[in-house]
Amino acid sequence: MSKTKNGSNLRLAGIFIVVVLGLIVISGLFKLVLIVKESKFDGSHNFIVSFVGKDKTQIVSFSPQSRTVSILDVESKYDKDIAKTFEIPIDGIINFQNPDKNNMSSVLLKSAFSLGDSLKRITVLDAFRLFLFYKTVPQNNIYERQLSSGLNDAQKSTVISLSMTDASVYQENQAIQIINASDIPGIGSRLAALITNIGGNVVLISTSDKIAKNSSIVYFGKESYTVKKMSSYLGISPENSDQRGVADVIITIGTDKADSLGF
Repeated sequence: MSKTKNGSNLRLAGIFIVVVLGLIVISGLFKLVLIVKESKFDGSHNFIVSFVGKDKTQIVSFSPQSRTVSILDVESKYDKDIAKTFEIPIDGIINFQNPDKNNMSSVLLKSAFSLGDSLKRITVLDAFRLFLFYKTVPQNNIYERQLSSGLNDAQKSTVISLSMTDASVYQENQAIQIINASDIPGIGSRLAALITNIGGNVVLISTSDKIAKNSSIVYFGKESYTVKKMSSYLGISPENSDQRGVADVIITIGTDKADSLGF
């Protein structure tokens, strides 16, 4: 009787362990699927990451098309409003003690195994992919520039454009029109500066007579990489139109996005 009872208990314990292990495996697989789904760096297009250290910030553009890495050194620490301050579309942020060109690969690798604690808006998979890409870039293809406070606006714009230009956006050279239909003055000009800084071709900026609730991106012809990038960054679904206007792409900023845009 005692042996039968002990055997039954052992079977129950075994079933319990199997169930727990199964739940752990399922949970791990679910998290892995989410990480893959949320990852943004595809290994083919430009990706911009801000490395925020204790006393300084580095904005780094990873460019698989040209196999280059451009590092923009900023004198101060910027852990908030980086995109708004420099009018650069930041894809993700990595917090680290002392970011530096000489230890960037180790920073990326450590971030990939940090369980996401040091990452914002990017995943551990993104960090690992960036690490792998960085290791393939020749040292003479890694450019470092200073964005010092002594530069005037024109000089700052030149340094940012040299460092942050997205080769695919620049090569497509699509004419872009921006309409500010929100109630925030200057938001159209800031978006234009951001697009220009990554190589975009903004041909017209205007302010609508009527305030619009919904923002939109309307494009003509085939949906381009430029449209997809702007749609992803701004969080606005693109719409196709067969009526071509003065531009290939028309971006309208309404009140729904005016307060949430990060530039």
